[in-house]
Amino acid sequence: MRFDRILAVLALGLSCWLAGCETTAPYASCPLDKEVTDKGICTGTAGSTSCVVTKHPQCDLNICLAYYGTAPVCTQDCSSDADCPAESGVSGSAKCWTFAPATATTAAQKYCVPPSRLALVQ
Repeated sequence: MRFDRILAVLALGLSCWLAGCETTAPYASCPLDKEVTDKGICTGTAGSTSCVVTKHPQCDLNICLAYYGTAPVCTQDCSSDADCPAESGVSGSAKCWTFAPATATTAAQKYCVPPSRLALVQ
C-alpha cells in the first residue's frame, strides 16, 4: 500500500515535469476579498491599505500582496532587494519591503514589491 502511494507521487511529479506544469509569472494579479481586511491582515489607512495573504491558492509561492492600496499581485518573501525578481516589461528594480517589523517573538515580514506598484505610490 505504501509503495503504491510513493509510486503515484513519483508518477505525478514526472508527468508534471514532462508536460511543463504551468506556473504563475512573478507579480501576476491575484484577487483579495473583503474577508482579508476583516481578519486584520492589513495595515494602513483607508485608500492606502497594504494587505498580505500568505496562503493564496493562485500564487506559486502562496503570497499575495496589495501595496498601499495598489492592485494585489503574487510575490515572494525576501531579505534584501537582491532577492526580488525583475518585473517583465517594466523598467526599474523591485524592492524588498517590510510589511511588519520583527518583534521579540517573530521575524520581520518582508515581501518583494514590483516597480510598477512602487511607482504608483511615490
